[in-house]
Amino acid sequence: MNPYLPPVADVAVERAMPEVPPEVQKKIKQAWIAGAISGSMTLLFTLLAISGTKAAGFNAWNFIDVVLIFGLAFGIYKKSRACAVLMLVYFVVSKILIAIETGSVSGTVLAIIFIYYYAQGIAGTFAYHKLVKQ
Repeated sequence: MNPYLPPVADVAVERAMPEVPPEVQKKIKQAWIAGAISGSMTLLFTLLAISGTKAAGFNAWNFIDVVLIFGLAFGIYKKSRACAVLMLVYFVVSKILIAIETGSVSGTVLAIIFIYYYAQGIAGTFAYHKLVKQ
């Protein structure tokens, strides 16, 4: 054997990815779509607020929220458990802070729908990683 040849490794060995059930994929997809919708709505209200229209306590600082929401939605798209959990926590905390700041609770039905999809995203990402681990 020639000592000057590069080492040879068997790289053709592939780990077979398990079949992910459509229900799991659907939960993840619905969660990141809900995140994209939430980010788009936050962006719209932020743009309205900086253009002079009064929009429920929104201001230019909400661009940080927009970036965070879209980032977490992308993380859910990439099947990140941490992003799924953080999205739900962030959404609930932001709704509570908005209710405290404005003094009124509005959009409860819509908030419950988003919470449902984010919770489903958590279930989907955890199920996905459980399948991959096996």
